[in-house]
Amino acid sequence: MFARALITLFGLACASAAALVFLPLATLFDPFVRAAAGGMSPEHWMDIFAAILSADAPDETLAAMFHLVWTIVMLICVLPITIVALVGAVGKAQAYLFYAGATGVLAAAMPWIVRAGKMNERSASITAGESHIALILFLTGVVAGTIYWLIAGRGAAGPRRGGWRESQPS
Repeated sequence: MFARALITLFGLACASAAALVFLPLATLFDPFVRAAAGGMSPEHWMDIFAAILSADAPDETLAAMFHLVWTIVMLICVLPITIVALVGAVGKAQAYLFYAGATGVLAAAMPWIVRAGKMNERSASITAGESHIALILFLTGVVAGTIYWLIAGRGAAGPRRGGWRESQPS
């Protein structure tokens, strides 16, 4: 039991790390996101960051930026795989489609779940741009679910025990 818990925690850590690496890379190389950013160069982004830090209250601004990044990481990279791993462990699921698919759907749905929790009237609608971002979030969840399944999901049910027929002498 203790070994299973360690494998699960290690799988969750690796899956969350993989999602944390995949999400910025997917948004960085995605043509839609680059077009939405207006084709700004990295130097321009650094100028914006420097301007934010030189504001009247740079500590508060930095704290707000850290809080935003922390919230995104937790909601997209950690929470979906943790929920799916918990449900998979209770249900002794071993299917790849369960871990990858459910994590992907949950990660893609997180922005709408948060909107619905805040009673936002836009929680039931989606624009074309939001659907593209939802696809990136879905793929991030699929990556996390795949890594978790490879490490801990396949053995979730434990070794198969023989039934009463296998215990009788032949």
